[in-house]
Amino acid sequence: MKKSLILLACILALALGAAAQENLNFSNFPLINTPMPTPNGYGQLNWANIFYVDPYEWSGGGSGYRQGQANKDVAFVSGEDCLPLQNSCFGIITSLGGRTAFQPVSAVLAGGFGATNITITAYNNGQYVGTLFYSLTTNMQTVNFPVSWGSITQLTFQTSGAGDLVIYDLTAYTFGG
Repeated sequence: MKKSLILLACILALALGAAAQENLNFSNFPLINTPMPTPNGYGQLNWANIFYVDPYEWSGGGSGYRQGQANKDVAFVSGEDCLPLQNSCFGIITSLGGRTAFQPVSAVLAGGFGATNITITAYNNGQYVGTLFYSLTTNMQTVNFPVSWGSITQLTFQTSGAGDLVIYDLTAYTFGG
């Protein structure tokens, strides 16, 4: 009996800390024609300066916003919203109040209006983990994150100049904490 209880406790502990793969594609958001902030808690993550909208109903998006399916929202970081204060713009995804961590796997991205350069930086509890640089066009491009980054608590997307970054899909493992 005692061995059974110990085995059950071990299985329960493993289940509580297990990773869940999240495919965050914004398809379960309400279709809207005016950009709104991506809600904190979506995919067990917090979202700062990342908006979502139905690109086929919004007149403010460029061709890079309309590469995916109709009737499906996209998320984006808008360089226009950050200028004139700075020459770059940041969108930041973080774990929920330190209760979770996540491991980014891949993202499907595009430049909103034309070619744009982006920098993606990963941190774990404030410690630098790594950086990726990409040049995007208005065509969707899959970006694979290094497995060596492991579990992180923050992912920062930086656009250059007035360039927009469109996020069609983000796949990540989330971990309970």
